Amino acid sequence: MSPRKSSTSSAEPTRRPRYLGLEVVGAQPIPPRHLERELLRRLAVAGARTPDLRLIRFEGQRALVRIDHLEVARARSAWNGPASPTDGTGPIGVRTLRTYGTLRKGKAWLRSRSS
Repeated sequence: MSPRKSSTSSAEPTRRPRYLGLEVVGAQPIPPRHLERELLRRLAVAGARTPDLRLIRFEGQRALVRIDHLEVARARSAWNGPASPTDGTGPIGVRTLRTYGTLRKGKAWLRSRSS
């Protein structure tokens, strides 16, 4: 009898999205694309491989970002910190507040914080 591989095992770990709730401070209003580029830039400086990052929602000073579960720790350390000068709209300060495993819970958090 030959051992069979499980259908769930593979050399490549399964990628699972995580949703980070952020608090954003800086010269308001910040264009969403500008915030997304700034978050990507900070991850690149921290040495992250090309992440699958997407800004889901940005309302006032709260934002919800989707990122690969393998990059959550690196994103937290890269984004939490003093505001850094950027091109165009001025410095942007970011603080990660919560992490969610589902988009539904992340959107519920965002709604509860904006009301």
